Amino acid sequence: MKLAVQGFTFDLTKTPESIGITLNFEGPQPNHFGATVAAAQPMQSGSFVGDTRQGGSCNAQDVYLNPHCNGTHTESISHIIDELLAPHEVIKQALVLAQVVTVKPEAGYTGTDRYQPVLENNDKIISKKNLTAVCKSIHTGVKALIIRTLPNDESKQSYQYGDEVQPPFFTNDAMKWLAKSTEIEHLLVDMPSVDRLCDDGLLSNHRLFWNVAAGCHQLKDSQYTHKTITEMAYIPQSIEDGIYLLNLQTPKLKLNAVPSHPVIYHPENN
Repeated sequence: MKLAVQGFTFDLTKTPESIGITLNFEGPQPNHFGATVAAAQPMQSGSFVGDTRQGGSCNAQDVYLNPHCNGTHTESISHIIDELLAPHEVIKQALVLAQVVTVKPEAGYTGTDRYQPVLENNDKIISKKNLTAVCKSIHTGVKALIIRTLPNDESKQSYQYGDEVQPPFFTNDAMKWLAKSTEIEHLLVDMPSVDRLCDDGLLSNHRLFWNVAAGCHQLKDSQYTHKTITEMAYIPQSIEDGIYLLNLQTPKLKLNAVPSHPVIYHPENN
């Protein structure tokens, strides 16, 4: 089956390419904000143990994880408001046109962009100038923006983000431009958060993307409830900047953020 979208043709019979991080419960895994490591252990109920290696009749595991901190995840506006809209309720289209762009965050930024709380000398940021430069040719009909940051080695899939590894983030000016001046509904990034690791709880970029006023935790008509943010993705170097077809796969869990598996279809040569 082939699908034509805005002048691009995609063969849906071909295997799409994953841009999600495999969460290995028995090996290295990414971590953010000092969260407990994701874990899986055999279910136990009475004399039953869910492990064939321990004499059980089948394998059944209890799983512990924090979607926001233990791997690739997709979140809705409910990350910052009281009302609960799960990601699967927000995502209305199974397939959307997406564009991959690559940007190199700036260290020791001296420009005029601002952030709340104020920027510090050691911050690595994606400025409005950075972002508009790589997004200057966003194709008509693109609803999902996939941002790869440099450097981009494979170790990014198991980074322990914290004091020793501070991830980059957007300036408020960059996020305001993205939210107000583009048609992007689904933002996918390879950082663990679009905001600074420690931001005094302001989440100013999240609020700009969803158009939620500072300090507000109530659902309002003016907010962008149709948008999602996917964080801690991983876009291999083999994937070139350009146009793709995105399938943002999320489970039907009634949560503000869920583990997710974004996959992309490569376009045929047109």
